[in-house]
Amino acid sequence: MSRTILGLALALALTTAAVAHNGKVEVMPAFPDPTAFTLDGEELDWGWYDTETFGDTPEQMWSSLGEHSGQGTNPNPEDFSAVVFYAWSPPPDNAFYAFARAQDDTLRSLEEKGDWWNDDCMHYIMDWDHSSHATSNDFDLMNRITLHPVGSANEDGLMAPYSEEEGDFSWGGVRPHSYADAVILPAGSSNGQANVEYTFELRHTPWAVYDFSGPDASVVHVMEAEQVVHFTYRFDDGDRDDHGEQDLWSPDGNSYECDRNGEMCADFILVPTDMVDPYNAWDADGAGGGTATAVESSTWARIKEHMNN
Repeated sequence: MSRTILGLALALALTTAAVAHNGKVEVMPAFPDPTAFTLDGEELDWGWYDTETFGDTPEQMWSSLGEHSGQGTNPNPEDFSAVVFYAWSPPPDNAFYAFARAQDDTLRSLEEKGDWWNDDCMHYIMDWDHSSHATSNDFDLMNRITLHPVGSANEDGLMAPYSEEEGDFSWGGVRPHSYADAVILPAGSSNGQANVEYTFELRHTPWAVYDFSGPDASVVHVMEAEQVVHFTYRFDDGDRDDHGEQDLWSPDGNSYECDRNGEMCADFILVPTDMVDPYNAWDADGAGGGTATAVESSTWARIKEHMNN
């Protein structure tokens, strides 16, 4: 993929400091103005996003498990392809933002919300305080949110346990902790629809400690520029009848097991962008709000110095 001058400078800095457990170090930009974010499943509010430097295109995704595994990046775009944007915001907004658009030859949409993982879906996997714990044992320290191309239009996301024995602790997948939307074309598509396109849009609260009992016992992670976090995503493409997973589509080089082990995820450095001043928090009603805060720019030299420490 071609890079902007900014991306080239950063990539050069990253090559000297392999802090990622899986060998990948990437960057996540700040959302320039959270008050401009519109939760509608459309990408108009992502016009600022520099896709030459940030995010992922189909040529940066591979099948980490499934029928197309071992065939390189974007091996069969007629079957499945996607683009993904992601961003962070500092206080007073302090949130994770994401947008994704996928093209799929066949829609699988059979399951109730608790079993979205067995349909076509997307997972964002997050370890904001870089604790490197496996979610199968420590969901409280590293967690994931699942979005569904039909269900998320009305039901936000799902933060589901990995077994029924763990109980139900999915409170963080819905409002006011997670705001999600999905749009699917053709409109009204249902299970088995051929050649669909769907989008996901998300605003999510970052958790340092996610307690099963609810937000009162949990700890919100405070985002700051130059932090190093574990982050990845995965699309589950389900074209089979009995079990959904034909392919698990992940960023090139990432394991499908990233959602269960933070050490298999890439390291992401949170970097600033050309941010508005004052910098206000997003309001669910679209009115903005919060207390203004000045956000200073960090130079790439400072980022490189941070990574070498």
